Amino acid sequence: MDSNGSSRTLRSRGSTTSIFIPTPSTSIRGDTVSHSSSQPTSPLLTIPSGRLSVTTLSANSWRTAYPRIGQFAMTESEEVVAAGPSGLFFLKRVQDHDSKPWSEGRPLPNTPMLNDSSVSGLAVISTRRGTPRLYVYCVSGNKLYSFYRSQENDSSWVKDPDPPLSSYLVSGTPAVALNDEYDNGSMSNQWSLVIPCQSGGLLHTSTYNPELSYLDRGIPWERVDYFAESLGVISSVSIIAVRVWGKSGFLIHIVMVCVASGRLHIVEGGFSIGYNSGSRWVARTPTRIHHPGEVTGNPILVKKDRGLQLDLLVPSAEGGIFHFVRTPTSLDEWHMIARITFPPSLPVASCLAIHSRDHGSNQPRKFYALIQSGGRLYHIETFESAYPWSGSYLKPIVAPGPSSD
Repeated sequence: MDSNGSSRTLRSRGSTTSIFIPTPSTSIRGDTVSHSSSQPTSPLLTIPSGRLSVTTLSANSWRTAYPRIGQFAMTESEEVVAAGPSGLFFLKRVQDHDSKPWSEGRPLPNTPMLNDSSVSGLAVISTRRGTPRLYVYCVSGNKLYSFYRSQENDSSWVKDPDPPLSSYLVSGTPAVALNDEYDNGSMSNQWSLVIPCQSGGLLHTSTYNPELSYLDRGIPWERVDYFAESLGVISSVSIIAVRVWGKSGFLIHIVMVCVASGRLHIVEGGFSIGYNSGSRWVARTPTRIHHPGEVTGNPILVKKDRGLQLDLLVPSAEGGIFHFVRTPTSLDEWHMIARITFPPSLPVASCLAIHSRDHGSNQPRKFYALIQSGGRLYHIETFESAYPWSGSYLKPIVAPGPSSD
């Protein structure tokens, strides 16, 4: 290369082949290398000294979004079964990491007919003893469908060939609850199932977990109780078992709250366990729970201190959520303690799931909820206080990963 040249030619030994390699014009003088003024130069980057800030990007924006969601149900450990356009699917919140990301949605096989257009309601329950299982109850086309799977990873879903109440026409949103307040929890795997009847009123039945370790066969569902027919057609119901003191000691008391014609009603009564004659629930006459305007969607009952205090939450037909409470000193009255409003652009919530957790003796109880609005799930939390939900935020659950802010 000559001193002012901009290229050079290399010739391999013993060959006539030439390789033309363009190079920048340079001159070398002593230890200094300088570029010709005829060539533009790129400025050197100035790297700041000291600590540098970083920017956090969305951890789930690259993931495929969840499909449109209709009805759904959630367990206390935040396992969710939802109805999507292609059928039922399952997702859960991973609890053993601080970020608590949501998992991928995994379909329940062979359920395309149980989609967000046909399913009127879902209920889920996790068993605690024997072989832990997750049970799903789904209402579609006036029929009840039942599925279950083991709580172990990669377990397959099994469709119940003979679901409960198979001879009845049902509708609306079902509810299921553990009767875990009897005999200090020794019968903690007995649960109650309640479903609106298509012609009006409610149907109730109960069973023991057929997978208890000391049983060698399943125990069938108990007799069906039909009640609350005076309310007419019921759209949804919530159920919870509480512990009350009776003449012979602690007894199971079942509380149900249902929605009929946009109004809340309560039905409750004692539940007797008969080992030979069968179990039975004796329901009282339904009574109204007073509230402004109409309600919609499904009510949710949450208990505290073995049911001595009950919280009741339900979507308002005007948007937002009503929050009631019943305390040990006022068992005949429900007190509205909060009216949660949402942004006007957000559609009315059509489905709701709420649970609570205790966070130690010196920490208040925490409510955590999922709300379905406009085909999307939103997550919201609050601590128990005189002003619950104040300062809370709805966080959309758009795709697998941490909840969006």
